[in-house]
Amino acid sequence: MDSGFILFFVLMLAVLYFLLIRPQRQQARRHQDMLSSLKVGDEVVTAGGIYGEVTAIDDERVQLEIDADVKIAVSRRAIASVVPPEESEHAEESEPAEEYEGVTADEPEPVSEEKAHR
Repeated sequence: MDSGFILFFVLMLAVLYFLLIRPQRQQARRHQDMLSSLKVGDEVVTAGGIYGEVTAIDDERVQLEIDADVKIAVSRRAIASVVPPEESEHAEESEPAEEYEGVTADEPEPVSEEKAHR
């Protein structure tokens, strides 16, 4: 075999390692560290987009309070991230920009007997 080919092959493996494998391992390690540092009272976001506050932690499950007296249990691996404290404070202070009070659907028109038999 040609020594240039072997050198090219080794360089390609090094590039693949530094561009693909290493960053993915670092991200997995950061996620694992985040999961191991979870504690009761943390505000988190699940992979499905549900915001909640951690109320109990098990080896495999995390119990979240998503609203007043509404608790759900999710897999520990389903926790995507911990919400920074400053972000969760702003979310509680902000109010919806527009309230939808008294919005009702239009009444359906009555169907005549002639149209009903068709």
